[in-house]
Amino acid sequence: MTDAEIIVMGHNKVADIHPFLYGQFIELAGTCINGGLYDPTHPLARPDGLRADVVEGLRGLHPTHIRYPGGCGATYFDWQELVGPRADRPRAKLFRTQNTAQSTAFGIPEAYALCRELGAQLYLTVNAHTQSPEDAANLVEYLNSTQPTRWADLRRKHVREEPYGVKLFGLGNEIYGNWQAGQKSASEYARWCREAILQMKRVDPTIKVVVCGLGRPNPEWDRTVLFETVGLADMISVHNYFGRPIFKDSMSAGRICEAMFNGLNALIDEALDTALGVHPRTHRELGSPPTVPFRPQIAFDEWNVWYRSKHDPEHDLEEYFNFGDALTVASLLHVVLRNSRTVGLSNISLALNTLALMMADRRGLFKQTTWYAHKAIRDAHASGHIVETPVSAPVFCAKHERFFCGIVDPEKAQDEKLPSLLHFTDLSSLDVLASIDENRKRMTLSVVQKLENRPLTTTLTFRGVTPRTERVKVTRLVGLALTTGNTMDHPEAVHLTTETLRIGETFTFPPASLTVFEFDL
Repeated sequence: MTDAEIIVMGHNKVADIHPFLYGQFIELAGTCINGGLYDPTHPLARPDGLRADVVEGLRGLHPTHIRYPGGCGATYFDWQELVGPRADRPRAKLFRTQNTAQSTAFGIPEAYALCRELGAQLYLTVNAHTQSPEDAANLVEYLNSTQPTRWADLRRKHVREEPYGVKLFGLGNEIYGNWQAGQKSASEYARWCREAILQMKRVDPTIKVVVCGLGRPNPEWDRTVLFETVGLADMISVHNYFGRPIFKDSMSAGRICEAMFNGLNALIDEALDTALGVHPRTHRELGSPPTVPFRPQIAFDEWNVWYRSKHDPEHDLEEYFNFGDALTVASLLHVVLRNSRTVGLSNISLALNTLALMMADRRGLFKQTTWYAHKAIRDAHASGHIVETPVSAPVFCAKHERFFCGIVDPEKAQDEKLPSLLHFTDLSSLDVLASIDENRKRMTLSVVQKLENRPLTTTLTFRGVTPRTERVKVTRLVGLALTTGNTMDHPEAVHLTTETLRIGETFTFPPASLTVFEFDL
């Protein structure tokens, strides 16, 4: 007798797997870059000052793109301070909120070179906080123009004749928040973006531009920004952090993420009504309906598990993840991929030390549990398309904050009556994602089993697709307990194992587990 059934609907395509769903994020903040990725004094430093072990850790994740220089770090730097010879740059900039300094030594050319080495694109965050729309257009001119102009000639003076060809730009970071320099209202920011995008795309019409969204806490922000920039902005961003100290509650994070995407998609559809002239604000504020040649996508460009660590000068947001957190990351990546019709870009936060997939200091480096979960999903669903996977499985109850609410107190986590919580009574114990890569004749199935104390014997049913099941590659995330984490002394307490098995019509998923099957077709 089986406990559950997974049905893979091979003909029912959900979405293509887009190129920018597996981004990494390096920020000029904490010790992510300075004293981390970039540390010329470290024994493992290469001639360019980058730590070889950190670069190899990034390489193992095959990032599609890398976001830089922030995050909040982007608000402190004029782009002109991050180009040219290091000797001509300011030595450092003061981050006033933490009263700490960040070196400018790892600038835009260095970030671009790292991206090229890793086969990734550079996703550059523009300082929309304290610089002007003209500065943003000048940046595009510096990076991408072939014309004999001031800013392109400055690039040539910096010994770079060939344009960089950077195509991804984000306009600011969480500019709605008082934790940022240059905080703006939605209307102020939208006007800034409208002017900036017009000027930037006149320099290079092929670039993609992302504007700052806010999501569930303030849909009016998104409504205003989308109304002003529809037809101009390619994507609108949203950030969120997930997780709770009670494991089953963390397993509801995907529902929160899904609701966030649904809410933002509704606002995008509302903004598209401006093209029809039926939006009540269209004629009053725009005069005539705008031309809208494309539907803006969602850029989920900052997300992770975060519910323990606080800001402090010495170890800024150094969150140490465990096995349970890794399962949360895997389930969140499932949500991103299932929504890739409308989610065009995703960045987990961050690559090193600060809310990071890897931790490094003078002693060495270790990969966090979440690094292995991210790698498992990234390798499993690298290309092709997602197909429907109906699931019949036991359900469970859990709760989660409606939106990121800061550090979660372990005692308060027991309180079921907090008004910040959403309660779920119908969470499936199996979270399943299937993708088919027809070019490689491969189908991959990744399964997060969310029940902490019970295995699930599950029937595997395939419709519209015929896998060869004699020999199946099976990858598992393994660790002793949900609370097990990796450390410098025990760097592989949680890791991935791979073996080739014969799979029949049923498979038993262990309690609280991540399992990935790779079938030949």
